[in-house]
Amino acid sequence: MKIELNKKQYRDLIELLFLGNWVANASRTGAEGDEMLEQYEEIYDYILSHATTFEADDVVQQEGKQFYTTMDFDESIMPIVEDYDDYTFWEQLSLKLAERDLLRELGPVSFNEAHRERMYEIAEEYEIEFEKNGLKNLTLMKPEKKK
Repeated sequence: MKIELNKKQYRDLIELLFLGNWVANASRTGAEGDEMLEQYEEIYDYILSHATTFEADDVVQQEGKQFYTTMDFDESIMPIVEDYDDYTFWEQLSLKLAERDLLRELGPVSFNEAHRERMYEIAEEYEIEFEKNGLKNLTLMKPEKKK
């Protein structure tokens, strides 16, 4: 199969691959049991290896047989990653707290569709609170020490 791209499309593809690879691998250490998802690393490397053809050597560098985006390129994309991380943080915090509250409300049950709807209602309450006050009103209650 052959895909034709112009120079701008190639640069956009590099950005998209960077973002996808970031989501797939940024939290992985590469250690046993936490291996990088190599299939994504390989396709990213392959696409980057064509940088010269697309006159994108200003955003791609080669070290040995590996290709990497430049630090300047990475830094230019990080605001997108930071927006995603920020959105995900608040979304997950609201959902996790809602799930906890629902379990307190119902006890340990298997969630059905009605439970999921209730969980999203609770999550929405948290989202409204967090949009208004951030973490200001969130406190961690430590269990009382037994004497």
